[in-house]
Amino acid sequence: MKTLSKVLLIMGLLFNVAYAAPIQASGSPEVSLEDQLQTLNLPSNQAPAAVSTEKLYSVQSRYNPLKGRFELAVGAAQDFTNSSFLISKQVGGSLRYHFNDRLSLGFVGAQVFNSFTDTAQQLIQAEGILPDVAYAKYRANLELAMNTFYGKFRISTDSVLYLDQYIALGAGVVGLNRGNANMATVDVGFAFWLGRQMVIRLGMKDHIYREVRQLSSATTQHWLGHVAIGWMPGGSSGMVLQ
Repeated sequence: MKTLSKVLLIMGLLFNVAYAAPIQASGSPEVSLEDQLQTLNLPSNQAPAAVSTEKLYSVQSRYNPLKGRFELAVGAAQDFTNSSFLISKQVGGSLRYHFNDRLSLGFVGAQVFNSFTDTAQQLIQAEGILPDVAYAKYRANLELAMNTFYGKFRISTDSVLYLDQYIALGAGVVGLNRGNANMATVDVGFAFWLGRQMVIRLGMKDHIYREVRQLSSATTQHWLGHVAIGWMPGGSSGMVLQ
């Protein structure tokens, strides 16, 4: 009997420790599952306390919606693959329509300004020979562009710069000193969005066409580095986190 009494006493103590102690330690009533789920029903533009603003940025819609908007830009470019006898620069403008956040159609036109290099000037002065070169006077083309990557990088604690990496294919015409020529274009670059209405575009654009010179002709490629600043009227509000 004594042994049985000790066993029952020990079992009673273990039961009390296992079930009564956690209740005393908690000191608060149990929260139901429905109440816990209710705390997650927050407005769409706010983050739960346990979710950082930085993590929420990664899943939100883009800051600057593009669908159905026009973009008007002006810019300048430098030809880095021209003849060793010529320096070519251009100024121009573009009008682009964004079908959605990824695709756009644009018209691009530019006036080209040419000058002889020091090598060409020395040849003219020393030999009296004018270099046999073909040079562009203007360029114009239509191009279809696709934004392949949308991202952002932080300038400071409170400032974020959003950007699109794009590629564009186009066709057009180039006015040369010996007539016009059909032209194909490939443009690769970045669009940096300054707020919801301004954009800066930086890129490299290849112009492929056939040059006709006095003594020869050949299909050539001209890579131009370009920069442009654009304005986009209108625009929806989009989601912004403060």
